[in-house]
Amino acid sequence: EWCWVFMDGFWVVTMAFSLPLAPSSTKLSQTRPPSSVLGLETLSSSLGVLAINFLFLVIGLAALFSQDWYQCRKWTKGSVANSIVIGDNYESTVIFVISGAQFVTSAMAFNFGYKYRAPWMMNHRFVALICVFAVIHFTTILLPSKLSCFFRVNCEGDDVLRGAAEPRRLPIQNPWHTTVMPVEFRYVLLVLVITNAIATMSWERIVVLGPVGQWVRSRFPQTVPLDL
Repeated sequence: EWCWVFMDGFWVVTMAFSLPLAPSSTKLSQTRPPSSVLGLETLSSSLGVLAINFLFLVIGLAALFSQDWYQCRKWTKGSVANSIVIGDNYESTVIFVISGAQFVTSAMAFNFGYKYRAPWMMNHRFVALICVFAVIHFTTILLPSKLSCFFRVNCEGDDVLRGAAEPRRLPIQNPWHTTVMPVEFRYVLLVLVITNAIATMSWERIVVLGPVGQWVRSRFPQTVPLDL
């Protein structure tokens, strides 16, 4: 499936190459960067974003399960031998839409820069990639098109494109021959994706790096300030 190939391949690889291109901070910090993988700041940052992302994924699936139109279009258990056949369902669509955006928004949250390097906003290559990914993702969510059919999301059976592991065009493999979602639910997913991004970046910028984190570090210092 191109959606998972695109997520695990293009998104992760391009971000891995673009994120290190952020310039260093213009001022030398008076504190050392966190040195412990299991330190309070590192754990609160990673586990906090992980918990927020998991919460929004659960909310997205709960929103899907509560839809009236979905009640007659649930995925029914069958053979799981062919991943192409079982991938055309609304559960996979919601997981791809929300978790795919989380790859990018988490990279943004973890790269504010803070004291030791310039924020991701100054990394022009990364900003360009964010813009491209946002256009692709929002178009896939909102508009049934060739682009959405490339990911087999919001797609009618006759409009599918050739898959990553298939030499031919494979129709939508569900009893309804479509993965198109109602317009109202598309906007629900869009709101969830945007709110998820705001929540993760707020957690990192306000709680971990901001006033909350500064107060915790002042009460429980873990590093000795450099004598500059």
